[in-house]
Amino acid sequence: MRMDFPHPHFANCKVRASPHGGGGIRVRVPVRLPRLIGFLVVAVIGFSIPVGAVTGPAPVFKQIADGVYAYIGKRNDANALVIVTSQGVVLADTGNNNSDSRAILKDIQSVTNQPVRYIIITQNHGDHIGGTPLFSPPAQVILQERAAKNWAGWSQYQINSWRKRFAERAGALKDVNPLDTVISFASHMTLHLGGREIDLIYVDDKYNPGDVAVWLPKEGVLHASFAGYRERHPDIRPDYSHGTTEGMLKQLDAYIALKPRIMIPAHGPLGGVRDLSVMIDYLLLARHKVQDMMDRHMALPEIEKTFDMHEYRDWERTEHLSWTADTIYRELNGEGPLVIKSERKQVSGTVASAMDDGRFVTLKGDDGTEVHLRIGADTDVDGIADRTLVKPGMRLNAIYDVPENVNPALGYDAVQVTIQ
Repeated sequence: MRMDFPHPHFANCKVRASPHGGGGIRVRVPVRLPRLIGFLVVAVIGFSIPVGAVTGPAPVFKQIADGVYAYIGKRNDANALVIVTSQGVVLADTGNNNSDSRAILKDIQSVTNQPVRYIIITQNHGDHIGGTPLFSPPAQVILQERAAKNWAGWSQYQINSWRKRFAERAGALKDVNPLDTVISFASHMTLHLGGREIDLIYVDDKYNPGDVAVWLPKEGVLHASFAGYRERHPDIRPDYSHGTTEGMLKQLDAYIALKPRIMIPAHGPLGGVRDLSVMIDYLLLARHKVQDMMDRHMALPEIEKTFDMHEYRDWERTEHLSWTADTIYRELNGEGPLVIKSERKQVSGTVASAMDDGRFVTLKGDDGTEVHLRIGADTDVDGIADRTLVKPGMRLNAIYDVPENVNPALGYDAVQVTIQ
């Protein structure tokens, strides 16, 4: 069941009374395929993309308009957008790691005494939603309805993790369900707060998992959500959990039409319209390359091995390329998402290394094998306050998932971690 939300701050939005349901306008934007011809000519004559998009070793909190700030994550970690109004703060995304979330809170407190009233989730991934329980409740969380449906299906270990993620909040959250503060919407929502207009834009696509752009028309500022990369190979996966290249192209066209003055990418330094256009060129070239190999009857394993984007040789995250090739192959074949089966395993051992605030851990198992683990936002962590305290030499027991026929480039996802 859904009902109109009677709050004066909102227009065109719904209260989430159930994770199921539809309705609402769907945005469809044509993809501009002719761009590919021009780009291929440029690629042939040896054009290369300039380097310099990787952010520094420490995050930066930067004012980009009156009362509007960007939190730029270190080393291309996830970014966030802070909008200060006379009636409270609106925060889009919550930081890559616990330390980022706490830093964002301190940065907000350094520029205003107003509380965080609303959190907008631009993409439903741990490096964007992980800090939510630091702010909510009392802040309300705004999700696109597909993301809200995903939250409604969380396992108990994910709920436990949400409640325990920040030790200073564990008492306040012990009886709270993450859905208690959620407001969801279908295709478009406008938030009016303290004289500001904040538009939330969802570009409809069969496999869009709920990515939302945040647009401030008066200020010309756009948080471009998942589609807004800058000099970074996009994280597109064959299970379509991060959407598809076709869906990204639709989003990018919609965002370019807004003509933003400043574009906040999901990861990396601030950019503008040109960076959105560059990503379109990138995706069209990638699709062309995979199609060419398919036309030559190459098998998928050979395509994954052969696929490269050397025209963008200075871009980071080359480990994403095999996933990109696999995803495009499925799209061009008209196939749905890859259904990934996984086997749940358990390991005990000693932490050999812990990087990125404990997000990536290498464990030396008691049997001598090395296991690379990814401790995500929904990993249930016991024995320490949070994952940032994981250090080499600690004894650790982990339950983790091993996917079939998929390269876990970032490590195996840990379901539960216990420091002994």
